[in-house]
Amino acid sequence: MSEVCLEVENITKSYRGVKAVDSLSFRVERGQILGLIGTNGAGKSTTVSMLATLMKPDSGRILFCGREVSGRAAALRERTGYVPQNIALYESLSGMDNLKFWGRASHVAGRRLKERIAAVSGMTGFSPETLKKRVQEYSGGMKRRLNIAVALLKEPDLLILDEPTAGVDIPSRSVILSAIRKLADNGMAVVYVGHSMDEVERLCDQVCIMHRGKALLNLPMDEALAAPGGKITLEQLYEELLMPDGANPFGKGGDAGEK
Repeated sequence: MSEVCLEVENITKSYRGVKAVDSLSFRVERGQILGLIGTNGAGKSTTVSMLATLMKPDSGRILFCGREVSGRAAALRERTGYVPQNIALYESLSGMDNLKFWGRASHVAGRRLKERIAAVSGMTGFSPETLKKRVQEYSGGMKRRLNIAVALLKEPDLLILDEPTAGVDIPSRSVILSAIRKLADNGMAVVYVGHSMDEVERLCDQVCIMHRGKALLNLPMDEALAAPGGKITLEQLYEELLMPDGANPFGKGGDAGEK
């Protein structure tokens, strides 16, 4: 049986009386990629902020490797890599200097930092020559890749990616997706917030579809896409769940298919 790395139990977060996240539950095992999708305002960003310990849920629990995160945020951050939507790099510094700076900020130094820089730069497609250039000279896709490399320096158990391929070119997207898949295959747990249905369908093992703060569906990808007439696409499933005609949005088995 696979080990559960992250478990979210009925977390809720409200802003001025409006529930941005409403009794959300899911789990991510080691070696698994969970795809978190939904429209703008579905609660994805708030969920990611709570997973990354940037804010606390009003109620519910988040457990990391079986232990509750509340009161242990610093310990969780040591074992979590977080890649936000916004690029978090110093553009006036070179790619290498960014890796050194953020590595030391994550308490990775000396020989280990040198080894980790070699490992993550290779995984994300950076040559030594490219790393000598200032980040302001990089394309959008290169900045995204470097952002991911920074998050991987401390060898996290859990990687949280908030739309890491937004606005990137095809070659960079391919490198990013291949790197994420390899990390999961090597035992890392991944939460992947995506904007491309095709991308999420191809990459993720589990899918959680959010709408108005709730999980409309949370199932293994192959189960979610199974239909009486044959396999459907994630885009088709998403459209079915969000039908505006009053049809039951929990068409895959009533109570949101939570596991």
